[in-house]
Amino acid sequence: MPKLPIINPLRQRLKRAIPSDILKAGPVLNLKEGEIVIVTYTSAADKMKVFSAFVREGLENGDAVYYTCPDKEMEIVRAKLKEHGIDAKKYEKDDTLHMNSLTEHFMSNDKLHIENAVQSVLDYWNYAKRKGYKHIRTIEDVGDFSFLKGQWQKYVADYWYHPKWSDPVRFPEWVKTTEPVGVVYVPLLMEITAINVEGMGETQIADLLKAFGKGTAPAARFIDLIEETSSFSRSMNLNHEQLIGRKILLEFDPVSDYEKTVDCLAKESMANVEPIFVFTSKTSSIHSRLTEESAIKFFLSSVSTSIPKSTSENTVFLPANNVSLVLDAINKVLETSGDANICFVFDILSEMLTSAGREKTYLFLNHALNMLASGKVTALFLLNPSAHESQVVSSLRRLFSNQLVYGKNGLEATKTS
Repeated sequence: MPKLPIINPLRQRLKRAIPSDILKAGPVLNLKEGEIVIVTYTSAADKMKVFSAFVREGLENGDAVYYTCPDKEMEIVRAKLKEHGIDAKKYEKDDTLHMNSLTEHFMSNDKLHIENAVQSVLDYWNYAKRKGYKHIRTIEDVGDFSFLKGQWQKYVADYWYHPKWSDPVRFPEWVKTTEPVGVVYVPLLMEITAINVEGMGETQIADLLKAFGKGTAPAARFIDLIEETSSFSRSMNLNHEQLIGRKILLEFDPVSDYEKTVDCLAKESMANVEPIFVFTSKTSSIHSRLTEESAIKFFLSSVSTSIPKSTSENTVFLPANNVSLVLDAINKVLETSGDANICFVFDILSEMLTSAGREKTYLFLNHALNMLASGKVTALFLLNPSAHESQVVSSLRRLFSNQLVYGKNGLEATKTS
């Protein structure tokens, strides 16, 4: 690695400038306390990568997990959990992980028993609460509703909107009423309802998702696992595996809606259970677009701080134009990431060129690209070409074998390795 005059004199002093514990990746699926997520998938999606991460994160955090899946997938789920580092049978012994099939959950003597299914979940919630678990995580993978002979309407009407889920009078320990949101789950609970939509047409899928948005049950957020696992890579005519490891320059028109491209990359990273770290400023449109995503770690440049400062679980403020501290932050992220695939977004090049100057920006970029050379690290560098001389932009372009342009006509891949 080349010796850079702006870096090396401060290397030892900055070695502990940014504590590693503030760089841990956020929660998978960006699932917040008290929230329900509806996940749609097909057989092409690696759903167990996402579900296993959600389970592992919970078990490591001291949570209890209630997992229901299609009958034929019980042993597959256990095997996949083990593949992702979770000994399901170990946690099942003390019911920290409670697993059952859809038939076990909903059926008895070949008859549907909705009331029993609802009560069994409530009983487990009460059990886990008494045991002192931090949270209760529920995964209910209903598959293609074959246990109801495809009658998803019955599931939504009779089970999803069962009054016991949303009665703050009868079940004050689980639900509460707030205005104008309505009924919400208390922070102790986090839930994923997963649906295999492979055999459904677009109209049927639309009707199904619309049905989940009615009534008085807790509001749900929707995630299309197929769409989001490759939402950015498709723009380069790639799949996600082909995207991993690329260092990409994105030139953008500041009056365009280029932020949605970064949003797609963030969603793709989260859907593939890959940590994402964004370097930008607090006032940037990128930060405004992504700020609600609790799974993203932000490094925000600030003129009002002289040392790195963590202000929340996912935000670190760095002194503006301190190239050494930016590189130190990158280094600490790489140190804490282990062998995982990770993603970076750098929305700081134009700011750095303007305030730190051309030479320091070139040195930073060369050094950063060397640090990020791993095939497991994906990085997107944003640049506003209209703010700089053409020769400066040309020099930066030469450093990237993957280049995108976002203008009035949307996103275009101008160079792909």
